[in-house]
Amino acid sequence: MNQLKKYFGMGMIGAGISLALLAVAWAIDHFWSWPGIMTDRVVLGRIGAVLMALGLGLHIWSFATLRNWWFHDRLCTGGPFRFVRHPMYAAWITLICPGLALELNSWPILVWAVCLHPLWHVLVWPEERLMAERFGEDYQALAARTGRFIPRPSFSAGSKTRRKDGGS
Repeated sequence: MNQLKKYFGMGMIGAGISLALLAVAWAIDHFWSWPGIMTDRVVLGRIGAVLMALGLGLHIWSFATLRNWWFHDRLCTGGPFRFVRHPMYAAWITLICPGLALELNSWPILVWAVCLHPLWHVLVWPEERLMAERFGEDYQALAARTGRFIPRPSFSAGSKTRRKDGGS
């Protein structure tokens, strides 16, 4: 795995695509007068700010956890990686981007934020294939017990309802 892929995975490509789509959503919102999500912008803004703060915290926690992994060629399974396989991406697409949409009180940007989840599920497939090749059974075990971006509910040992496709 080359150094850029090791450090950034699909993050740079995904960020570029996500920002381009955000520009489209912003243009739609700016040039066509869409009504706001809510008339009470204060409440919506506070909810958005909390989501963005939680997302920033998750991103920092993920980065701090990963710094040891970068210097040792081993699978990172601690910190937020106990719950999701891609916590840095999750911070953005699950918390920060929806928080931004609420802060801006914008339907088009909220639609953009919601559409990021299926987009990023597709974007991380190559990264997950690389991880599976590199870490084999360890990565398969991680994928079986965690979601990609949203924590997977834990089931009892006898449960037959676990997902086998690796999704969240």
